[in-house]
Amino acid sequence: MCFPTLWFLLLPYTLISLIFLLSTFRETMIRRLVSLLGFVSLAISATSIDTSAERRASTSYPVSVSRNGTAEGFGFSHATNDEYTATIYVNGVPYQVILDTGSSDTWIDPLAIGGTVPPNLIRTGINSSTTYVDGSTSTGPVVLADVSLGPYTIKNQAITVSYNASSNAQLYSGLIGLGGTAASQVYRLLQNTSYEENGRAILYNLFEHEPDLPNYTAWLMSRSEVGIMNGGVLTISEVLSNMTAVLDAPRFDSPTAADWMTYMDGLYVNGRLISGHSNITDLFEKNGIHVPKDNTVVTLDTGTAFMRGPNYYVHAIYKDIAGAALVPVDPTGTIVAYSVPCNTKLNLTFSFSGTKYPLHPIDAIELGMNDDGTFTCVGSITGGDVPAADWLLGSAFLRNVYQVYNYGNSSDIRAHPATQLLSIVDPEKAWAEADSLLLARLVAYESDYTSTSGLPRATPSHAQSYSGPLATASVTAADSEKHTTVVSASDASAATATHAALSGALAEDSASSPAGSTELSGLMRNSYIGLGLLGAVLVLLIVVIGLSVKSTRPNTGYRPLMGSRRRTVPMAETAAEDSFYSTPYDSGK
Repeated sequence: MCFPTLWFLLLPYTLISLIFLLSTFRETMIRRLVSLLGFVSLAISATSIDTSAERRASTSYPVSVSRNGTAEGFGFSHATNDEYTATIYVNGVPYQVILDTGSSDTWIDPLAIGGTVPPNLIRTGINSSTTYVDGSTSTGPVVLADVSLGPYTIKNQAITVSYNASSNAQLYSGLIGLGGTAASQVYRLLQNTSYEENGRAILYNLFEHEPDLPNYTAWLMSRSEVGIMNGGVLTISEVLSNMTAVLDAPRFDSPTAADWMTYMDGLYVNGRLISGHSNITDLFEKNGIHVPKDNTVVTLDTGTAFMRGPNYYVHAIYKDIAGAALVPVDPTGTIVAYSVPCNTKLNLTFSFSGTKYPLHPIDAIELGMNDDGTFTCVGSITGGDVPAADWLLGSAFLRNVYQVYNYGNSSDIRAHPATQLLSIVDPEKAWAEADSLLLARLVAYESDYTSTSGLPRATPSHAQSYSGPLATASVTAADSEKHTTVVSASDASAATATHAALSGALAEDSASSPAGSTELSGLMRNSYIGLGLLGAVLVLLIVVIGLSVKSTRPNTGYRPLMGSRRRTVPMAETAAEDSFYSTPYDSGK
């Protein structure tokens, strides 16, 4: 057969095959190629994003603040006269955190809420470790995240992810440090890096980027004996309308930039003034800080429940009470504490710069329940060392005052903060009602023990058991008592169930990939087949054209056409089937 005959036979076959293949694969190939190109583009971008929950930062991330006008409040809660907590959202994931003016760093414990790690954390490559006065620590990687507190979101705030740092997952899953930047361990670690601004204490970043906001917080703390309740009223840049007298209260400028400190000129114990006996005054004087004569140095700390001061004061308060006895509190014996009868009434008044702040008698002793159902009462004021101060006054004292914490010049980490306190205790009324309140506390504890005894100790769930109603930051409240109403058991149960459902939904959503995820292996396989078939046709056509050209040369003879080889297109050969980017949790919902 001569070649022209072969040409005319192959050419129609080639054209028909090409037309058939093109018509067959046109729609499929276009769709597959577009998908493949989209995947390749996404894979390239993913190398700069990092598909893990935490992203490694290579450049600076500026801090900014935004406001959400629909935010419902701070989730301000309180459990059994101990921790005062609020709800923060870290890249959309809720954490109930201790509110701590006595420290400056913020951390979260994902294990306390079932292991849910916020998505899209930005890793700094730096680890931090902070030790607290009670001996607990928070250790872990420092990351950047968008942290929301009430209506405010601080973007790219530095926090620590600290696994197993929460000692009570049912009550809290983190801590927000509300102290000064000067005391921040995270800030010190991030200084002279591109993350230095991110490492400033969270409220300093808030006020720095919201210059129109008065830079203070105000607190009205509730009192509860058993269970979890509304924490009271917490506001940022506002005071309650019936507490505006606090703005005219004496201003106690802190002698340091790190903490809310002041000087106490004495403590009245049943009308008798006790003063002096400072353990820290000499150190302050050596550092150029003058402490008034016979004064002691006080730190106000919302993150602790107790009051601790010089041993001299503890003995003076409790040792002469009938039935009082020293009790061991810690193995080293460095902490001085007294057990006292549970009906003990004490008249204690703290004096700061001549202004008196009476302590409600019910806050002078603490009640505990032993495993056998018997009661133990101890003095709320214990003796022992306090870091950089003589006194550490926690919520047992702070419940008796309306507090305003002023952050000074938030752009200067060396600026000293200030405090204003307004007494909310009527000493005569408090003394008159103390007996009935002390009895009511005993009944509440006994009832709680009776209702839970014989039952196995509850295992901490993945959800936190805090109160449901969110305290609103309102300046129009005319009656502060409505903000300290005890949450009913049904409300608390409903809130716990709601939170449990939310945590479960988050965990389930985190484990699932988004709808419409590409099946990479099928895409690659079908693309290879389609491209291979199209390549075979093209090769066949080229061979025919080549033979046609060759046939024009002299002395050309017939040679059989050998089978063509399929070419493999090495597109994304190294991509793994599970390497596509997925967003496990949409923080916007």
